[in-house]
Amino acid sequence: MNNRGQSLITFVLILPLLVLFIAFFIDSALSIAEKSKLSGSVYDNLKIALDKDIRDSDVISSAIKKNIDSDIMIIIDEDNIKINAKSKKKNVFGNLFKLPYYNLEVNYCGSYIDKKIDKNCG
Repeated sequence: MNNRGQSLITFVLILPLLVLFIAFFIDSALSIAEKSKLSGSVYDNLKIALDKDIRDSDVISSAIKKNIDSDIMIIIDEDNIKINAKSKKKNVFGNLFKLPYYNLEVNYCGSYIDKKIDKNCG
């Protein structure tokens, strides 16, 4: 008995699912890497701003934008700073998933007094 035809049909039916799974995995990994890069850039520059007592939002914003392209909102009051960074990156396989872009957002708050940084603040 020859099962070659059954194996071929099974392979043809499973191949598109395998390709979609691999595409989804690659897109997810790239979005995680981009968010990590965004988060790291904001955190590092916030830490420098707190350590050197930099209270100029333009200086902090330009330092963050050297590493990544994002929309940055910085709020500085008397002793606190809040940074919100948003980035919109293109999906590699966006046409397959009907999601051409993924949106990334990170929030960090810091205190100039005790130099502490809080992630995901308000």
